[in-house]
Amino acid sequence: MTHIKKILTAGLIAYLIIAAWQVISHPEVAVQAFGLGLLFIILTGIAWITDEEHLKKAEMGILWICIGLFGLYGILIAGGIV
Repeated sequence: MTHIKKILTAGLIAYLIIAAWQVISHPEVAVQAFGLGLLFIILTGIAWITDEEHLKKAEMGILWICIGLFGLYGILIAGGIV
């Protein structure tokens, strides 16, 4: 197991503990905590892909999603919406 997998898994566990604590303290954030927790579980799971071809495709997909969201954010800022 590489160190990055251990670090990502530890970060996921830490986030889930913090999210559970926040839901207990503030139940109104339960939906957001669940959504982000699910997203982080999926993203951490990508690091555990053993097939290099599938891993590369997943990483490239995530990269293009990030680029697209950054572009959308720029358009929204330029349009005065955000």
